Amino acid sequence: MRAGVRRTMSYAGPIAAAFMLLIMAGGVTWRLERSRLASLEAALRFLDLRAGELSRRLDAALSATPAGDPEVLLSDIASRDAGEAAEVLLADAAGIVRAVWPRQAFRPASLAEALGGDALLTIFADKAGAMKVGVPGGGEAYAALRNLADGGQVVLMARERDLLARWREDARVLTLLMSATALILAGCVVAFWLDAERARDKAKLAALRRANLDLALRHGRCGLWSWDLATGRVQWSASMFDLVGAPQAGAVLPLADLRSFMHPRDRALEEIAAEALAAPLGPMEFRCRLRRADGEWIWVTKRADIVEDKTTRRRRLVGIAVDVTERMREAEISATAEHRLREAIEAISEAFVLWDANNRLVLCNSKYQSLHQLPQDSTRAGASYAELARLGQTPVVSSEIIVNPGDVAPADGRSRTYQAWLSDGRWLQVNERRTRDGGYVSVGTDITAIKQKEEELQKSERLLLQTVAQLNQSRRSLEAQAQQMAELAKGYHEEKAKAETANRAKAEFLANMSHELRTPLNAIIGFSDIMRNETLGPIAPKYSDYASNIFDSGQSLLKVFDDVLAMSNLESGRIELRYQKFTAQDAVEAAVLEIADIAHDKQIYVRVEVDSGATLNADRGAVARVLATLMRNAVKFAPQGGSVSVGAQGFRDHIYFYVEDDGPGIPEPDLARLGRPFEQASKALANGMKGSGLGLAIARSYAELHGGSLNVSSRFGEGTVVLVTFPKTAPGPRAMAMGSVA
Repeated sequence: MRAGVRRTMSYAGPIAAAFMLLIMAGGVTWRLERSRLASLEAALRFLDLRAGELSRRLDAALSATPAGDPEVLLSDIASRDAGEAAEVLLADAAGIVRAVWPRQAFRPASLAEALGGDALLTIFADKAGAMKVGVPGGGEAYAALRNLADGGQVVLMARERDLLARWREDARVLTLLMSATALILAGCVVAFWLDAERARDKAKLAALRRANLDLALRHGRCGLWSWDLATGRVQWSASMFDLVGAPQAGAVLPLADLRSFMHPRDRALEEIAAEALAAPLGPMEFRCRLRRADGEWIWVTKRADIVEDKTTRRRRLVGIAVDVTERMREAEISATAEHRLREAIEAISEAFVLWDANNRLVLCNSKYQSLHQLPQDSTRAGASYAELARLGQTPVVSSEIIVNPGDVAPADGRSRTYQAWLSDGRWLQVNERRTRDGGYVSVGTDITAIKQKEEELQKSERLLLQTVAQLNQSRRSLEAQAQQMAELAKGYHEEKAKAETANRAKAEFLANMSHELRTPLNAIIGFSDIMRNETLGPIAPKYSDYASNIFDSGQSLLKVFDDVLAMSNLESGRIELRYQKFTAQDAVEAAVLEIADIAHDKQIYVRVEVDSGATLNADRGAVARVLATLMRNAVKFAPQGGSVSVGAQGFRDHIYFYVEDDGPGIPEPDLARLGRPFEQASKALANGMKGSGLGLAIARSYAELHGGSLNVSSRFGEGTVVLVTFPKTAPGPRAMAMGSVA
């Protein structure tokens, strides 16, 4: 099914390209026709204007020289005013053509003949404007007629092809561009098609390779796995599930499910993860047991590479698991047998050594090593007799007894039983016998073996205790580091929870306080309004001024409370937008009306440029509040007698509102702080322009709540431009917490 979906998607690109090409062709055709009509209309207006200018000049020339030659007069005036690709006919009061410019072989006898029998133009004259007429010999042209002062008439004619000459050049260029675009798009479609074909071939090849790899893994009793150490999720291939004989429930396993497959006495997954996190990048190998579905335990060797993501610095293990159960069983049997043999050799009270046919060490016990005072790491398998003789102490032979003198002795002549005395006072009895493969075995009895054994055991015990102490110290250090990391993580989560709780408490406090303060403030505003309007009777002028000041201050304070309440509601996510359709022009007009009185007092010129067809579906009150806030800021910072521009333009899926002023501008360091609650530009504070500092933050929050944005662009000393973007369509009512604004 996925292959069918991918194949269907591969056809979607060419189909979309063809559909786009059809839309472009239709759009170009429509645009050409519209531009042709517009060009023709403009040419006809110009033709009519030139006819009027030509008639005025002819009236002046005829009145100056009534007896002049009409051909000469017409040629002199028309060559300057008629323009290229135009024809001029001069007729008398009877409609007889007296002159034609430019001169031509065919000259119509009357205006009726020249205009193809169309009498409307001669009747209405200049009131008819430029009209389409037939011309002798076929074809169509446009003519404009004017009456002359002496009763004659002048006609200015131009053929349609001449009027649209420039349009045809533009149409030709646009057609060439369209053709080039179509060729490029066709090339892209072909390239996309070829790339899709190559991708399908690669996908088939990759699927074949995966199938072959899975088959090889199943036959080889192997499986692929990946372990994300950050998330703790493990990915198993299908062959891994086949390895344990379990159904494939999913490609990703949590650690809890993986633990159910692990042997309880094997290394814990946490220990392996800690080792992988502490180790350098590169290969890593460990062995464990997995429980099959039938209850049987199998041994697997897991080889992996520790890889790290360069971006997130997260580590993961990627590797292969190989079933080594049979090998482990064979190795266990072999190790058991070798261990038993070594224990048996080590258990005997004599020094034992076995040499091969080339006089190289095969096996020896510690008594032999101690007897000859050899270094700890010298008695490795394969060491030569000469090398060990150089490293150790050669026994001083005091007596020798040859056994079986008829046997063929090795090259060094040793195949005997003898007694030897060492320089430290120890005595040995050495028995040497040849083996069937050409080597020999030697057994030596040490009289002082018990004492030497005790000393070796004490030395080994000290080394072991030191090793155990070092391991315990390392383990305690790791545990302390893990505990420290856990405490740091716990502290971080606690502080984060406290900060979130404090933020919510702040928003609730601001909302409650705004509600509580509005009630007495409404009473103050109401009573001060009654006093300043002298509703209940006249009061002293001084008290009237006081009442006006109280009313104005109350209104300002109420505006601050409204801003604080709105900000707290936005931060706590209690704002729900009510979408409705309205035009951008209505929103802009409402904002302009709100600041009209302030702008009039400061003599500020307000310029409005709105796309009349732009509509949007949004919360009308929120949009009006955003625009009113921006307009109030623009008027506040604009200089006395300055100007403010506001406009709206629709483009694709968004409406763009802008507000521009010619005020002092905003310094660059202050731009980063604008839009945050209770933040104001330092220039505004210096000029005494006080405010809550919430207006721009609320405007930005409302814009982002709609899915739009608010951007401020300004240069110090050159003014400020604020651009607000709203989507045209509504995504549906939603409430969004504005904690990020705080």
